[in-house]
Amino acid sequence: MFTRGAAKLAANTVILSLREGYIALIPFFVMAALVTLVTHWLNYEKLVASYAFLSSFNVLVWTLFPLTTLLSFSYYLAKNLKLNTIAVPILVLTCFSVASGYIYVLDDGSIGVNSRAGVLYTILIPIFCCYMMRAILRARWLRIMPVGNISLFLVKHLNLILPYMLVVSATFTLFPLVDWLLGQALAVFNEQHALLSSGEKLTIQLLGSHLLWLFGIHGDNAYQIIATPQMSNFLLGFGMDSESYINSFVLLGGSGCIWGLVIACLLQGKGTHEASIARLSSPLALFNLSEIMVYALPIVFNPYLLLPFIITPLINALLSNLVISQGWISVVAGADIPWFTPVFISGYVATDSLIGVLWQALLIGLSTLMYLPFVKANREHNISGRQLDMLVKRVSAGRQLERQAEAQFAKRDSQKIAEQKRLNEVIETLKEGALCLYYQPKVCKKTKRILGFEALLRHKRSDGTIVSPWFIDVLERFQMMDVVDSFVIDQLELDLQQFHRHQLVPKISFNISPRNLINRRYKRVIRAFSKFPDQVEVEILESSYADDFSRTQEIVAKLRSEGIRCAVDDFGTGYSCLSLLSKLNVDTIKFDRSLLPSDEHDPATILYQSLTQMCHQLGFEVVAEGIESDFHADFITPLPISQLQGYYFDHPLTLEQAIRKFADQGLDTIVQINRDLPVANSKKAAQ
Repeated sequence: MFTRGAAKLAANTVILSLREGYIALIPFFVMAALVTLVTHWLNYEKLVASYAFLSSFNVLVWTLFPLTTLLSFSYYLAKNLKLNTIAVPILVLTCFSVASGYIYVLDDGSIGVNSRAGVLYTILIPIFCCYMMRAILRARWLRIMPVGNISLFLVKHLNLILPYMLVVSATFTLFPLVDWLLGQALAVFNEQHALLSSGEKLTIQLLGSHLLWLFGIHGDNAYQIIATPQMSNFLLGFGMDSESYINSFVLLGGSGCIWGLVIACLLQGKGTHEASIARLSSPLALFNLSEIMVYALPIVFNPYLLLPFIITPLINALLSNLVISQGWISVVAGADIPWFTPVFISGYVATDSLIGVLWQALLIGLSTLMYLPFVKANREHNISGRQLDMLVKRVSAGRQLERQAEAQFAKRDSQKIAEQKRLNEVIETLKEGALCLYYQPKVCKKTKRILGFEALLRHKRSDGTIVSPWFIDVLERFQMMDVVDSFVIDQLELDLQQFHRHQLVPKISFNISPRNLINRRYKRVIRAFSKFPDQVEVEILESSYADDFSRTQEIVAKLRSEGIRCAVDDFGTGYSCLSLLSKLNVDTIKFDRSLLPSDEHDPATILYQSLTQMCHQLGFEVVAEGIESDFHADFITPLPISQLQGYYFDHPLTLEQAIRKFADQGLDTIVQINRDLPVANSKKAAQ
C-alpha cells in the first residue's frame, strides 16, 4: 500500500513538475553554493578587498534565487498541464513580482528588489496561476479563435488573451489577503520563539529548515529569511553558538547529514541510480553542499527518505548535546566554525582534539545505519531515473507533435488544408490526455495458460476513459510516428523490468511504425530489448517486406541475432503475397481477425485451414488473433496454431493487472510455457 501511495505521489502533476524544475536548477544551485563557498572562504582569509566582486555576485545570485525557482517550476508545471510553456511562466513571473512584493517601486520612481519577500510564493503562485489558467482554457466560449485553417501557433496565443486578464485579476485580488495572513502567522511565530529555550529553538530550526527542503525550498536560506537573526543563530548553554554547533556536530556533509546518506547510497552497488548520484555528490559534500543529493536523488517529495532526512539531524543534535553536557567531549568556547568547513576538520577545530574527529565519524556511521533501510526501499520501489523520464514522456506526446506540426505548417499547400486540420485535432486531443500501454494476453491453445502478452498503445483521455489509438493513421501520413514509437519502446522497457522484479518472464510483442523501424528505430529496439533475450517480439507489417524486401530482411536478421523475435502482423490484410511466405525470415505469423470465418458454412474456413497448414509446414509459429466466440475457439482447436488472442480469453489489461494475472498461474508457469512453445523446423532454425 505504501509503495502504491509513493508511486501515486511521485506521479502527481505538481510533484512531478517540482522534481523536474529542481533537477533543471541543479547547475544553478551548485554554482550559487560554490560562489557562496568561495566568498566566505576569502572573507575568512581576510581577502575580501581583492575579491569584492565575488561578494556582490554572491548577493545577486541569491537575490535571483526566488526567480529561478519560480520560472523553472512554472515551466514544467505548465508543460505537464499542457499549457503554453512561454506565455504561462511569463504570467506567473508578473503575478509573483507584484503580488509578493519581490519587486517594488521606490519614491523616486526607481525599482527595488526584496529577495526576502515571497519565498513561499515561489510554489504557491505557480500552482494557483497554472491551474486557474487550465480551468479557464477549458471554457471554450472564452476562445477568440477556433482551431481551423490558420496557424495553430497563432490560434493558441490569441486564445490566451482573456485567460491572461482573468488570472491576473484574480491573483491581485486574492494574494494581498494571503500575504496579510502569512505575515500575521510569522509575527506570532517570531514572538513565541523568543520565549523558548536554546534547545527548543535548535529543534524548531532543524525541523523547519528540513521540512522546507522536503518541499524543494532551499531550507537553510529560507529559514533564515523567514526567521529573525536571533532565531537562527543563538548561544547554547555550553558556550558555543548554534550555527557552529550545527556545522560541527549535526549537519555532517550538509542538510540531512548527507555523508550518512552518501555512504548508504554507495553501498547499494555500482551502477545503481543511488550510487551514481552519491559519487557525483561526494566532492561537494566535502564542503557540506547537499544540493545534488537533495534534488537529483531526489530527497524532495520522496516519501521513502522523508523520515531519515528529518530524524537524523535531530538525533545527531540530541546525542552531541548529551556527550558535551556530560563532559565526555569538551568544546572550545566561542569557536567559529563556518558552514563550509570540511567534516573532521570542523570536529578538530571545535574540540581542539582528535576526540571531536572520532565523534563525527561515529555520528556518520550512525547516520549511515539509519539511512540504509530507507535507501534500499527507495531503490527497490520508488520512481527514479528512467521511470521519471517516462512519467514526463507519457503526457508530453501532444506537445512534441505540436512543435513538429508548426514546423510543417509553412510547407503545406492548399490541397493539404483538410489533413492539416485533422492533424491539429489529433494534437489537441493528445495534449488533453496521456499515452499508456495495455497488455492483451496470448494463451496456449492446449492448456489455455497465458504465455505472454501483446503490448497495445492506448490513449487516456482527460476524463479518465481509455480509447484505442485512432490517431495513428493521421500521424503516419504526416510521418510523425517517431514520438509515439519512442514512448512505446521506453515504456515497454520499463514494464519488462517490473515483470522481472516479480520474477516473471512473459513473452511480449509490440508494434512499431514500419518506416521508423527500417530507417533507424531498430537500433533503439536492440538497446532496449537485447537484455531480455527471446522475451520480446517485434510485430512487422507485411507491407514492410513488399516496400523494401532486402532492407526489411536485413533489419529482421539484426534483431534476431540480438535475441529479439520478429513476427508478421495482420497477415491476410491488404495485398498479402503468398510468394513471400517462403522467403520471410521471421519467427511468427499472426493471422488477422478478418480471416476468421463467421460460421461453419463460411468459405473462409477452407482458406484459414489451408493458410495455417502452409505456415506451419514452412516452420512458422502461428498466432490467431480475434478469437471472440465459442465457434472461433472450437474452429481453431484442430488447426496447427500455438497461440490464441482475443476478447474470448481476456480484454487488454493494465500492467498491474497483467502482472497479477500472469503470476496467479502458479510457480510452474515458466516451466509449462517452455513446454508449450513450439520448436521451429530445420528450415526456420537455419534462417
